[in-house]
Amino acid sequence: MTSLLAPLLLLAAPEADAAPLTAEAAPEVEVVAKAEDEDSDYGPFFEAEAPSDTAFATTARKRKAPVLSVGNGAFCFVDGSHCKASILADATVAAGLRAPASNKGPDMPYAHFGFRGGLVIRPLMFRRKAWHPWGVGVVGSWTLGTGALTVQAGDEGLEQSETERTPAARFGLVNQVWLGQRPHAMHIDFTLGGVRSPVLTSGVPLVGTHAEVAFGWGGWGAVYASGDFLDRDTRVALGFRAHGVAAAPLIALAVLGAALGGAL
Repeated sequence: MTSLLAPLLLLAAPEADAAPLTAEAAPEVEVVAKAEDEDSDYGPFFEAEAPSDTAFATTARKRKAPVLSVGNGAFCFVDGSHCKASILADATVAAGLRAPASNKGPDMPYAHFGFRGGLVIRPLMFRRKAWHPWGVGVVGSWTLGTGALTVQAGDEGLEQSETERTPAARFGLVNQVWLGQRPHAMHIDFTLGGVRSPVLTSGVPLVGTHAEVAFGWGGWGAVYASGDFLDRDTRVALGFRAHGVAAAPLIALAVLGAALGGAL
């Protein structure tokens, strides 16, 4: 009998004051932040400053002064891309064609040698103190060229006259456009002015128009095409010029060769 009642006693309901069979979760403890826990240096005004876009790890090297210049390019004895004012002093040789009026004779080969001098300034570099490609100046030159030959019909047939040489003096306004900022960068020069020279075999000097376009390398050298337009006498030539310091020996050899060959 006792063995039958044992399972029933196990299934009986627990007493009210008995402890629960399952464990309850531990109560959450609320953590209150204290004033001293706050970072007083936090915020947009205390963050590290961002690096500047123009800041470099190494400083830029200082630009070298132009060759044969004073005042860091304020005045140059050899023209350069960073010169504010430059003196021009070069020697030149050229060869081309002499075309007289149709009734004065045939077209003849023409050649000359000479010297050129002048002054070029960069006005915008004086005002802004920054590089600018434009320059303007005045130039003058003197050349000695080959003589002229005229052939005209007369009562006794053809009359021929000639001269041994042709001097010419030129004066003009030059405009420069530099194509880069390198020390000896390329540049284009446009010159427009006047020329005074004897016309053909008359021996009478007249005034005409002179025009030239040149492509140069710094102040050391340039190739150019020029034209002298006088009354009944037009001369067109393609030549080369170089600074007097570098070109003096070459020009001397060219002039000597022309003289020995009878061209001058």
